[in-house]
Amino acid sequence: MAFNYNHITLVGRLTKEPEIRTLSSGTSKTTITLAVNRSFKREDGTHETDFIPVIFWGRLSELAYQILKKGAPVLTWGRIQVRQYEKESETHWMTEIVADNFQILEK
Repeated sequence: MAFNYNHITLVGRLTKEPEIRTLSSGTSKTTITLAVNRSFKREDGTHETDFIPVIFWGRLSELAYQILKKGAPVLTWGRIQVRQYEKESETHWMTEIVADNFQILEK
């Protein structure tokens, strides 16, 4: 019996304005980067921060592009996706979140 479950929930702030692209198929793709603080503190009292790329597809992509703004606190959930690609004869790995939905946490 195989057990497979890929789900992630993140709360963070947008580091920059969302970027939207329309692919040749007509599907839209919006990309954001969430800054998410780690729960532990350094010796100087500051938190380390992870910068996590999040992708929205289709109608959700269009909504995210229209609604989300730099600095906004956002709750998002979806799945982790790891992919590889070739660039200049080198293999690169990319880890990103493919979002199922999102919620803005303040107006």
